[in-house]
Amino acid sequence: MSKFALEGIRVVELTTGAAGPTVARVLGEFGAEVIRCETRLRGDGHRGEDPKLWNKKPDFMKLQRGKKSFTVNMQTPKGRELVRELVKKSDVLVENFGLGILEKWGLDWPQLKEINPQIILIRVKGMGRTGPHAADLTYGPNVGNTMGSTYLWNYPNATTATAEPRTQHPDFMGGVTGAFGVVCALIQRKKSGFGQWIDSAQQEIGASILGPKYLEYTVNKREPKPEGNRSLIAAPYGPYQCKGDDRWCVIAVYTDDEWQRFGRLLEKSGLKAEERFATHLQRVRHKEELDKWVTNWSLQHDPYEVMEALQKIGICAAVVQDVEDQFKRDKQYAATGYLVRLNEPEAGEVVTENVPMRMSETPGKVRGLAPLMGEHTHEIARNLLGLSDDEIRKLDEEKVLY
Repeated sequence: MSKFALEGIRVVELTTGAAGPTVARVLGEFGAEVIRCETRLRGDGHRGEDPKLWNKKPDFMKLQRGKKSFTVNMQTPKGRELVRELVKKSDVLVENFGLGILEKWGLDWPQLKEINPQIILIRVKGMGRTGPHAADLTYGPNVGNTMGSTYLWNYPNATTATAEPRTQHPDFMGGVTGAFGVVCALIQRKKSGFGQWIDSAQQEIGASILGPKYLEYTVNKREPKPEGNRSLIAAPYGPYQCKGDDRWCVIAVYTDDEWQRFGRLLEKSGLKAEERFATHLQRVRHKEELDKWVTNWSLQHDPYEVMEALQKIGICAAVVQDVEDQFKRDKQYAATGYLVRLNEPEAGEVVTENVPMRMSETPGKVRGLAPLMGEHTHEIARNLLGLSDDEIRKLDEEKVLY
């Protein structure tokens, strides 16, 4: 039995940003060999523009760990031909450049399937490959605006946006979902003998989490609005400030039985529950006053004390952890080995996240460091493309392997 589920699969990566690299990284962590094609003409968004920092950027190390780096100048005919030769010997091509780039290189699907009928091509786009906005240039943060999450991820009657537009949820959601699509295509290829291409739209992947909001609009005929931390089925509900600098604990009380236990705990601290909090409906209607009442108690305690006290009596509670908490106080991470230490050759020791699921027979793992720029170029040119040392030297001089 193979040690990894995707052992023997070779992936060629023509990507930038985060979504495309995440597709290939996930495949690599389950055994695929991933060859990242990049160029010294300029670093991508995560290597950065400064050559001195190409091998030291934390984001790059996270996204590219375990891959091989093959430097090739796609502006040259010889460079494009080398990549076509790579594709002939590979199983998957991952691409997420702007629409038209792959076509210019002669690697879009009609040409690609002639080069290798068994190849699987995944094109990771913000808006997908078709439709009036297919050519729009996107990245994770601005895709969130189009799928509705930026509007909904806010407080009622807010006059400014939250920090959510700075996050990259669609990139990583699109990356993991894209890897699943590739695995499905590999299974189908085993049946048919032929590859296929996958049109992956980050907007649609992200919007898939909004199903209840779509039902609210279509069935109940109500326009969904930002709700902040409000809930109609729980009160108290949300993050409550605790002792310390910007320390919080999330609390959720759903039933009257839970409320009775919660109230008795707070009364031990000298806080007496008011009559207007007696029923669930009253607690929802008086949420602002209820939140102040709970905060009077939570501010007296460390967030971990709040969490542990409430969990002990069967109340849902969890600390709003910062990164230091995850390293020093999170017992779950410590028990499962989720945080992995790597010793990068130029950046030194770094910590990254482990593979977030565990298969009993063929588990994935962080299989190596992020590659130095061009670290594997000559190895791939010699061993996979069959080039001689003289041919490699000439391509170096012509800045084809660059």
